[in-house]
Amino acid sequence: MTTSLTHKDYLKIAIPFVVSTLTQPLLGAVDTAVIGQLGSAALIGGVAVGTVIMNTLYWLFGFFRVSTTGQSAIALGKNSEQAKASSLLHPFVMAGIVGVIFILAQSLIWRGAEWIIQPEPDVAAQTKQYFFILIWGAPFVLLNYTLIGWLMGQAKVKETLLTQIFGNVLNIVLDILFVVSFNMGVAGVAIATLTAQIATFVIGLYLVRRAAGFSFAPYLGLAKIGWQELKTILSANTDLMLRTVCLLAMFNCMARFGSALGADTLAANAIMMQMTFLMSYMFEGIANASSVFSGKSVGEKSLDLFKHVLKMNFQWTSWLVVLLVVVMLISHRQQVLLFTQIPSVVEQYHQVSAWLIAFPFVAGFGLTVYGIFTGSGTTRPVRNSTFMALLVFLLAIYLTIDVWGNQGLWLAFTLFYVGRFAFLYPYIGRVRQRCVEA
Repeated sequence: MTTSLTHKDYLKIAIPFVVSTLTQPLLGAVDTAVIGQLGSAALIGGVAVGTVIMNTLYWLFGFFRVSTTGQSAIALGKNSEQAKASSLLHPFVMAGIVGVIFILAQSLIWRGAEWIIQPEPDVAAQTKQYFFILIWGAPFVLLNYTLIGWLMGQAKVKETLLTQIFGNVLNIVLDILFVVSFNMGVAGVAIATLTAQIATFVIGLYLVRRAAGFSFAPYLGLAKIGWQELKTILSANTDLMLRTVCLLAMFNCMARFGSALGADTLAANAIMMQMTFLMSYMFEGIANASSVFSGKSVGEKSLDLFKHVLKMNFQWTSWLVVLLVVVMLISHRQQVLLFTQIPSVVEQYHQVSAWLIAFPFVAGFGLTVYGIFTGSGTTRPVRNSTFMALLVFLLAIYLTIDVWGNQGLWLAFTLFYVGRFAFLYPYIGRVRQRCVEA
C-alpha cells in the first residue's frame, strides 16, 4: 500500500497533465489569434461569444470528466477490474445520450443563448454560423470527456497526453489551413474544431482499450442504466453540475456585460480571457495530478498518502504561481499583439491587462486544491464554495460596473477566484475523513 509520495512520483503525473491540459486553452488562443489577423472586431467577438455558448453546454456537463477521473482513481486504488470497467461505462452511456439531446435541441439552445448574451448584430451573425456547425460535435466532446477522465484516473499519462495533444494540434493545423489558406473565416474555425473532435474520439477509444489491459466485453452489461442507477449517478454528480452552473453564470455575465460595453471591449476581453484560460489550465494540470493521488488515497484508505498529496499540491502550486506572475509582469502588455493589431481593440486591452498579473496569485491555489476534493469524491464543498464565490462576483458587479465599467468587471472576476479558494479550503478536513472511513 502506498503511504508516501515523492516529488518525482508527483511530477511524473503532474508535468504531462500540465502539458496535455494546456493544449485546450492554447487551441482557443489560436482560434482567437487566427481570426484576429483578419482585422475585424466582429469576427473576434463572434468566435468569443460562440465559444462561451459551447463552453456553457460542455462545462455544464464537465462532471463527466471530473467524476470519471475520481471514480477511475478510486477503482485504481481498489485494483478491481470490474470497478475500472464500471467507472467508464456508466458515464460513457450518459455522455452519449446528452450529446444527442444537444443536437436535437440546437435551435432552442441558440435562441436562448442569443437572448441571454444579446450580442451586436454583426457579432451575432458570426456567432450563429459558428454555433450551428460546432453543435454537431457535442456527442464526441462529451464522450471524449469520459475517455480522457478515465485515462487520467488510471494514471495513464502517455495515453492522456497523446489523446489531448493529438486532437488539439490537429485542430490548430486545420484552423490555419481553413482560415488562412482557404479564407473560410469563422466557418473554417468551426469546421476545424469539429473535425478534430471526431478524430480525438476515435483515437481515444483505441487508447483506452490498449491502456486498460483487459477486455471491456465481459462488463458491457454494466453499461445498462436503470432508473435507480440513474438517480444514484445524477445525485452523485449534482454537486459538480451546480458548481459548473455557477461558473457558467460568471462567464456568461462576463460576456453579457462585455458585449454591452461594445464590440471592441468584447474583443479585448476575449483576448484577456484566453490568457486566463492558458494559466488556469496549467493549474488544472496540477489539480489533475492531485486528483489522481487523492482518489488513490481514498481507495487505499491511506491518510499518510493524502497528507503527501496536500503537501505536494501546495508546493508545486506555489512555484507555478511565482513563475506565472513574473511572466505576466514582464509580458502582459505585449501579449495582445499575438492576437490582433486592431488599434481600438489593443487600446481597450491595455486598459485592463494589469489584471493578468494578479490572476495566478488569486486563482492558482483554488484551481489546484479543487482537484483534491473532486478526486476523493468530496464534491459538496466544491458546490458550496463556488456558489459563495458567485455571490461575491455578482455583488462586485452591482457595486462597480456603472462606476468603473470594464475595470469593475475585471475586479469582480478577480474576486470570484479569490472566493473559490477562501470558501473551499476550510472543508479540507472532510477529505481527510474519507481516507480513514471504513
